[in-house]
Amino acid sequence: MIAQNSEVEASLLPDPYKWIKRLIWLYFFLLIYEGALRKWIVPGLANPLLIIRDPVVILIYMLALSKGVFPQDNFVVWIIGLGLLSFLLSLVTGLGNFVVSVYGWRTDFLHPPLIFVMQRVLTPKDVRALCKWLLITAVPMAFLVLTQFRSAPTAWVNVGVGGSEGGQLDVGFGKIRPPGTFSFTNGLANYVSLVAACMLYAVLDKKYYPKWLMFSAAPAIILMIIVSGSRATVAAVVISVAMLALICIRRPAYIGGSFKFVFLALPGLWLVMSLSVFQEGTTVLTSRFGESGGGVQHGIIDRTLGDYLEGFRAAEDTPFFGYGLGIGTNAGAGLLQGGERSFLLAEGEWARVVKEGGPILGFAFLFLRVAIGLYLLLASYNAFNRQNPLGLLVWSSCFLVLVSGQFGQPTALGFAVYGSGLCLAATNDVVEVEVENLLVEPRRLPRGRSVFAELLHRGA
Repeated sequence: MIAQNSEVEASLLPDPYKWIKRLIWLYFFLLIYEGALRKWIVPGLANPLLIIRDPVVILIYMLALSKGVFPQDNFVVWIIGLGLLSFLLSLVTGLGNFVVSVYGWRTDFLHPPLIFVMQRVLTPKDVRALCKWLLITAVPMAFLVLTQFRSAPTAWVNVGVGGSEGGQLDVGFGKIRPPGTFSFTNGLANYVSLVAACMLYAVLDKKYYPKWLMFSAAPAIILMIIVSGSRATVAAVVISVAMLALICIRRPAYIGGSFKFVFLALPGLWLVMSLSVFQEGTTVLTSRFGESGGGVQHGIIDRTLGDYLEGFRAAEDTPFFGYGLGIGTNAGAGLLQGGERSFLLAEGEWARVVKEGGPILGFAFLFLRVAIGLYLLLASYNAFNRQNPLGLLVWSSCFLVLVSGQFGQPTALGFAVYGSGLCLAATNDVVEVEVENLLVEPRRLPRGRSVFAELLHRGA
């Protein structure tokens, strides 16, 4: 009879995917701290570090192929096929710049299959561990963001990529939009949105996270939102909160626990609101939502809808097969212009994709991203019906960046892919096996295989 936890895990849970998971964790930490490398630690390598996660992704794919878990579903087939066709046509009908086309291909097509690899190898336990570490990083990230907000725009903590002074966006009042460890403020917006989704899940399902972590992460998230100076950050968190409200309406049993947490967190919220930096941040954020920032209608709604509509307008004056992959990205423009970065085709993501790939292939890629997003929603809703709300909350934080985030910006691409992968992995079913009152949580069983057959297969 098995007596020790380690022996149980060794016999019942041999993990052939441990190296794939370690690389997924490496991708996670590089996503969060890549900007710190590019700004402070090795600013001279800022450009090569743009693709620091690419070798990690390639290694993940190689290991997944060797283990027989590289996905071969319709989405991955479409990603590979569309990517190959777009790349070839980019060389033949576009500018024909091989390096720029390769960069454009990796921007659009290299990372998305990771979404489905993560589903194959991660258990819900793994997803909860990743969410826990996101919550752990919230407090130090909040201290950094506060320091950036309170410091002068020319301060060392506010340098841009490559160590350039004054490299961050100004929001008035002598303040910049603090990016945290990320290269630009959009990274912080995506990060806060994902951390908030994990925080809301912790509120709903408290048994997986210690109380000290929840009560320290909550005020840190609030502070980052207030001093972000970013309407996108506020909007992203509002979407997650709205999803929480829908979950509670659908399952009223969650309401009591949510109100209890809010009540217990009131002292911490009062303490945060009493800080002078909270008042400063509120002033800056209010101005962003006011007339100086275009208001809610023009600054958020019209701008967001305009990005989508611009993609359809771009089709009117774009060659049938487009101008070529990579040309619309800042890095691609830098390669073509001797280092000078700019938006050669369009600033909005949908317009960029259409102009690079042409109306047919461009819209095919955009439709693929929308289809993946809707598939994630359906899978998450089905998991919610099985008493698992994590997928829906993570989906609420990653859907918009998946559908319309600027993939040419590495951080946005990373959060689109990683958030989507976490969302899909969170929907995996788990079989609980009891061994002398010890519950362990193995991976999904192959379809049609019983728990008993799985134990025999693993030689337990």
